[in-house]
Amino acid sequence: MAINYLNTVNLNKNQLEQAAIQNLAADPASGVLGQVYYNTVVSELKICTTAGNPTGAVWTVVGSYDYWVLDADGNGATANITNGMTADFVGGLKITTDSAADGTLNIVHDLQTQANTASTAAPGYGGTFTVVDTVTRDTTGHVTGINTKTVTIPASDNTNTTYVLDKAASSANLVLAADGTAQDTIAFAGTTNEIEIDIATEDSYTFKFPAAGVVLPNGSTATTQTTGDNSTKVATTAFVQASVTGLLEFKGGFNANTGDIVGGGNLTSGATRVAVAVGDYYIVTVDGNFFGNTATPLTVGDSVIVQTAAAAGASVEADFIVVQSDTDLATATTVGLGNVVPGTSATVTAPYVAGTATIDVVDSTASQKGAVIVAGGTGISVAYASGTATVTASSNGARQDLLSTDANVTRTESGGLTTFALDVGAILGSTSALNVKAEIISAAGQTVYADITRSGTTLNVIFTGSVADSAYQALLIDLA
Repeated sequence: MAINYLNTVNLNKNQLEQAAIQNLAADPASGVLGQVYYNTVVSELKICTTAGNPTGAVWTVVGSYDYWVLDADGNGATANITNGMTADFVGGLKITTDSAADGTLNIVHDLQTQANTASTAAPGYGGTFTVVDTVTRDTTGHVTGINTKTVTIPASDNTNTTYVLDKAASSANLVLAADGTAQDTIAFAGTTNEIEIDIATEDSYTFKFPAAGVVLPNGSTATTQTTGDNSTKVATTAFVQASVTGLLEFKGGFNANTGDIVGGGNLTSGATRVAVAVGDYYIVTVDGNFFGNTATPLTVGDSVIVQTAAAAGASVEADFIVVQSDTDLATATTVGLGNVVPGTSATVTAPYVAGTATIDVVDSTASQKGAVIVAGGTGISVAYASGTATVTASSNGARQDLLSTDANVTRTESGGLTTFALDVGAILGSTSALNVKAEIISAAGQTVYADITRSGTTLNVIFTGSVADSAYQALLIDLA
C-alpha cells in the first residue's frame, strides 16, 4: 500500500534522490494534466496531455517528435529533418562553421588581414599634413569607405612684446614700458606721521615709520610716533597689557585644602602665598577648606577668581570670588547629584520620564487572594514537599524496535511490502491505536516516512520492499 498524501507535496527546491516514476503496463484510463508514469512494455516515459476522470485520459510519450523544419530566415528552400537525418551548417563568404563532440555548433567570422603603413612628418608654419576625416561602415560593421583631408598649418602669429619695469628718477613712481615706450605709471604714497617711503636707489623702495622732524615726500614734517588712543597705529606691548587688565587669565589648578598650586607655588598658606592680580583664575583639583573656611568647603571642579589684587603673602579670602560647580555627589545632609535605581526586590520600580524617577511598589500578588491547590492533569504530575508543589510532565510514550522476535511485534512480508504490526495495548497500555502518534526513525536516528495504519490496539508500519529486523524504530506517544 502506497503512502497516502492528501495534499500537494512541496519539496522547497530540494532534490528528489533515487526516485522511480510509477511503473504500469498500459495507459491509465484516468489522469490529470502533467501526471507521469513509465510504460514497462514499450519502455517509454509518458505524460497526461488530456485529463480524464474516470476515463478519457490521453498519454503522450515524453520527448517524441515527427520532424523539425530547417529554415534560413526565408532564404532558400526549407527542409524537414526527420529522425536519423543530419542538418549540415555550411559557412559562406568570410564565415566558417565547425561542430564539437558535445553538440556545440560554432559559427565564426574569418580573420581579416590588415596592412598599415606608418609615416612621419613635422610640418612648420604654412606646411600641410593628411588626416582621416570620416570612416563609412555598413550595418554589419564592415568598413566600406575612408575619406581623407589635407590640413594646412597657418603662418606664425607670434606677437610677443617685451615689457620693462623702471622707476622714475627721484620719485615714488613705478613705470611700465613696452619696447621703451611708456605705458603706465604706478605711484606709491605714504601716510602722514605713519608710513614713509624711502627711495634709496633707483631699484628699491623702503617702507618705514618716519623719524620725528623728517620732511615727508608730501611736504609734511613727521612727528614722534605715539600709541594708545589711535586704532590705526601699531600697538605696543605695554599698551596691549594695559588694555586687557582685569580680564580672566587661567593660572592653573590648586589644592583647596593646602593651597598648593599645580606646577609650583601656593595660593593660601601664610607668607608663601603668591601675588595675585585681578582676573587670575584657579580651579580646584583637590577638595578642601579654602583659607580654612569649614562652612563652605570647595570640591573638585569649583573655581576661584581674584577680584582684588594682592602682593605676595598678602592675599586674603575676601580677595577672591568663589564659583562652585554644584556637581558634588549628594549625601544624606548635602544636596547634590544623585541617581535613583530600583532595589533588589522585583516589587520596586523606578522608571524615568523627562528626567524624573518615579518610585513605585508593584503588587506581585493576584487581585483575589486565597488558598489554592495545584492538581495534576493529563500527562502532568504534581508532588508536594515542605509546602512546595513540583509540577512535572509525565511520559506516556515508548521507543519500540521493529524486531520480529519481540513479543509485541509481528513481522510479515507479502506482495512486495514488509509490515510490522505493533501491539500498542501491550507496549503503552493504550485502549485504541487511534490515540497513538507514531514517528519512524532509522537506527541512526533519522526520521523516515512509511505507511501507518491503525486498527483496535494494533498499529501497522508498512514499508515497500523487504525490510530487515531492527533497521528502524518507532517513537510512540499515547495522546489519551
